[in-house]
Amino acid sequence: MNLNFIKHFLAVYDFGSVTKAADHLNITQPSMSSAIKKFEESYGQPLFLKIGRSLEPTDAAHSLAYQVRPIMEQLVVALESPRRLIISAPEIVLQSLPDMDDALLTESPAVEYQMLDKIRSGEVDILIDDITVTDYTFVSESLGKLDIAFACRCDHPSITGNSLSLEQFNQAEHVMLKLKNENMGAFETRPDEIFERNIVREVSGPSNLLLSVRHTDAICIVAESMFGLAQELGLKVLESPFPLQPYEIKLIYHRRNISNKTHQYVREQIKARLSELHQ
Repeated sequence: MNLNFIKHFLAVYDFGSVTKAADHLNITQPSMSSAIKKFEESYGQPLFLKIGRSLEPTDAAHSLAYQVRPIMEQLVVALESPRRLIISAPEIVLQSLPDMDDALLTESPAVEYQMLDKIRSGEVDILIDDITVTDYTFVSESLGKLDIAFACRCDHPSITGNSLSLEQFNQAEHVMLKLKNENMGAFETRPDEIFERNIVREVSGPSNLLLSVRHTDAICIVAESMFGLAQELGLKVLESPFPLQPYEIKLIYHRRNISNKTHQYVREQIKARLSELHQ
């Protein structure tokens, strides 16, 4: 079916006149009449009844207009407006990215493997995360690593230095960043050992971690990109008493977009900005 027929149908439906609809779309009246006739033949039933000098939509026309109008409006937007790429990244990376005219930045969950399905379907164009991708359908580029440490308030009563001892870690209350798709906290994915923690609060984002320890005696993990925010909130960053795996920043996208010019440009902007963090 010719999509122009739907546009012609909606014009006649709105104006109640073939002549006015033709003038609106800048085509001749015979062309408009022919388009409506062909559309009715394709649709299988009449859409307008001539009553006197006016056209009255049939019940079928009312129903059809209700259904196709939002679809046509979306098509107009898609055809006439430049599409911005959707960039999804966790908060610890998102705040470091520049605003880009060609991209919309969105926050992704802490761990969300379903994001790969969204890339595959085109709902998301680029994912920035540290997940491991083995599917050849996707490209995964490593852009660097963020160190992981702990944070507590500067006037913490029992942690006076800038490093955390194992004893202090074991005795402290902890605020946990709960991963959406895992029955664990973000901390548990970083050390090689398993540690028992006294969890007093669970939160959904890195900023909430910092805010939750700001006025308490609890501690939390913090990524390197959030060190500055931690200090602004009156917190101090503590060296871990045991090794923590850093957060690896990976640029993940569908292989079909390797040669897409807009996609390439946005990827280069992201790479340039994130490389500044590691200079």
